[in-house]
Amino acid sequence: MSLGASEPYPESLDLTPSPRLLEVLGDIPYKPWQCLAELIDNAFDDFLSDDARDADDPPYVRVTLPKPGTPEGDEIVCVADNGRGMSLEAFQLALRAGYSRNSRYGSLGLFGMGFNIATANLGSVTEVRTTRAGDRDWLIAEINFLEMQQKGEFRAPLRREAKDDPTMHGTEITVHRLRTDTRAALRRPQLASNIRDQLGKVYSYLLRGKDDLPELPGVDLKGRGFQLLVNNTLVRPRRPCVWDAQRSVPYRGSDVKAIQPIDRPLSPAWACQDCGHWHRVSPEACVECGGGNLELRERRIVGWVGIQRYLHISDFGIDFLRNGRKILTSDRSLFEWENPDTGETLAEYPIELGATVGGRIVGEIHLDHVPVTYQKNDFKRDSRDWITAVHAIRGEGPLQPNKAKALGYPPNDSPVGLLFNGFRRNDPGVKCLVPGDGKRPLHELAREWAASFRKGLAEFLTDEKWYEAARQHDEIKRGRTTTSAGGGTTAAAANGAADGSSEPPGDLLSRTGLGLGDHAAMATGGSPAPSQPQPQPETEDQRFARYRTGARKLNDLGGAVSVAMLGKRMVTVYDTPVPLLDHSGRSTPCVSHTLRGNSIEVFVHGDHKVFREFGRDPRDYAIIEIAEALRALANTDDSAARIAAEVTVQFPDQRFTDGALRERASALLGRVREGLQRVGASRADALWASLPADEKQAAEKHAAGADPRLVWPSATENGDFIVHLTAEGIAAITRAHPEVVMDDAVFSTTWSTWNDPDARHAQVERLGRLLEIMGSFLSNTSGKTRLDLAMMRMTLDVLEEEIAVEELA
Repeated sequence: MSLGASEPYPESLDLTPSPRLLEVLGDIPYKPWQCLAELIDNAFDDFLSDDARDADDPPYVRVTLPKPGTPEGDEIVCVADNGRGMSLEAFQLALRAGYSRNSRYGSLGLFGMGFNIATANLGSVTEVRTTRAGDRDWLIAEINFLEMQQKGEFRAPLRREAKDDPTMHGTEITVHRLRTDTRAALRRPQLASNIRDQLGKVYSYLLRGKDDLPELPGVDLKGRGFQLLVNNTLVRPRRPCVWDAQRSVPYRGSDVKAIQPIDRPLSPAWACQDCGHWHRVSPEACVECGGGNLELRERRIVGWVGIQRYLHISDFGIDFLRNGRKILTSDRSLFEWENPDTGETLAEYPIELGATVGGRIVGEIHLDHVPVTYQKNDFKRDSRDWITAVHAIRGEGPLQPNKAKALGYPPNDSPVGLLFNGFRRNDPGVKCLVPGDGKRPLHELAREWAASFRKGLAEFLTDEKWYEAARQHDEIKRGRTTTSAGGGTTAAAANGAADGSSEPPGDLLSRTGLGLGDHAAMATGGSPAPSQPQPQPETEDQRFARYRTGARKLNDLGGAVSVAMLGKRMVTVYDTPVPLLDHSGRSTPCVSHTLRGNSIEVFVHGDHKVFREFGRDPRDYAIIEIAEALRALANTDDSAARIAAEVTVQFPDQRFTDGALRERASALLGRVREGLQRVGASRADALWASLPADEKQAAEKHAAGADPRLVWPSATENGDFIVHLTAEGIAAITRAHPEVVMDDAVFSTTWSTWNDPDARHAQVERLGRLLEIMGSFLSNTSGKTRLDLAMMRMTLDVLEEEIAVEELA
């Protein structure tokens, strides 16, 4: 017999879960920082919803972890906040497994379930204390998982404890009897420091001040300035080290800003506050859980993507946030494109040559409306909301223009698409916003500067240091002469001595205290004219100020340097056009100067004959001078050679290892390919026909590996094959069609201006041999001798000078 709808059930089942459920929750895989984050989330939720908080009572969370030397068994983990605290009713509900007083959306945490998973992962006994301002007592509950399991019931004793200060408020969670695996993890060296770093990433947005964010025109995003401490040490938010929003690079006739703001409102939707399901139209009840707790909520994709001031093999990508907490950090999934027709995935950034030095596209995107996984380590990527966000940020088609065109997609003008194309190349200089030293990019130095940025050093907070290094690179490449403060060219001062080793007349006169008239009188046997005022001898400070005028910094040799038995010294190296004198007044190619505050200035005269006539590298002499200065300060018996070697290894951008040179050669080849494609696409048929059969085969093989969906016959007709040519293939085209690649087209090497056929042939052969040497180096992965590497470095130096400089837009 069936029961009627209105008849009560004669029997019922007790479905109260076993207390062992709480123990099982501890087996859900959570890392220590994730456990802490679950508890921190609930404190930050309270801060975010407290609109009436007193400005004189800043919100904070204190995390206490076991310290080295804590006796085994006495370790605790404690998370305490100064939030509003809870009433007795709210306290009881909050500790129930699976209950949450927070809405599914608009909050960081689900207090009940997240609390139980986190505490069960840490230990078996948890004490929770809470109080509100004005309450006389603390409410204290102890949750003992093992005891609950033995008794078979979900009951926790509650006690009250009088508090000394009635205005005190907040919640404190302390976990005792830590699990064996948790205790072992927490005893690992540097754990507290590592947890601070991780929490500084995850809560970066909430920990930053209201004005401590990139300036985003038209986007209203403000940090919260919450404070988080681990073992009484403040957690520093990890700030994005990006170029200023006003910096830009030219791309196809327009400027691409280094920061692309994103603010895309979506249509509001009805969100179930119980299960989190979204409804596009207003239902009577949630179609997912049947609940009636529905609320019309705004949906919005907001944030920014931009260009980091340095490249890194892993430290790049986009951070995705939900209600202020980062769910994904340095995510690079948007740099891939999935073909909707075939399901194949194409990695697009960093591509080809850029992959050896990494990427630099970063960003922070707020997706408060997109559901996340229960561990809060990812968004639900199969949800419509996530897919909509991906299309808004990176577009629906490929980032690569040629790939998009071949597959019938329009140019990708999404925020990520603009950055990809505008900043695709990593060439040093202002055009790509990459610091350089006139010959090569300063990737290592840029990363060191970023570390100083994150330490909060004032000199590195803005992008000026990076931009100046990029600008100076362009100045060196153009061979411009810097003017002195007095308006004359410093090159004139440098040419005052014919061989670069004797000081100009003005220097000698100022050092001896004699004017020109005095010398004229002495030359005729007379005495100096008494009416002539005698100039004062040049002081040391004046001399070094004169050296500094018109000099340029060698950024790749700057920064903190140290040797054994001596602390760090800040070193600045200048290449000056002014001939130098040592402390005895004798000519020298290099001289140093110790300043206050443990700083050392080193000056090298790049036009000295030892560099000009004997081929020595000014940087080598600068390193020797640094070593001598440090050796004197340390008062050590170590040889100058040993100290110079110790100093040299502290400048990683000076390396010419096989890997470093291969990276540089690959970047140069990429520039040549792009330049050739730019000028040669209209003559693709002729260029393809001029290639030897083995080079055609090599280009096709490279294309098959790099872009397996490329239609190769079309590529040979439209010029897309050019980006797959080897250096030897480009050498063959250079010999067959010098009119296409020379005379400032791809290379600045002149050709048409020579009337003599032999002279023209010599120009072409010289360039072709350089390309072939580079190609042979890239294809040969066997070991190289020191001389092989030195020869390759010089070849790359020469070849880089031959590449035509594109004028900045």
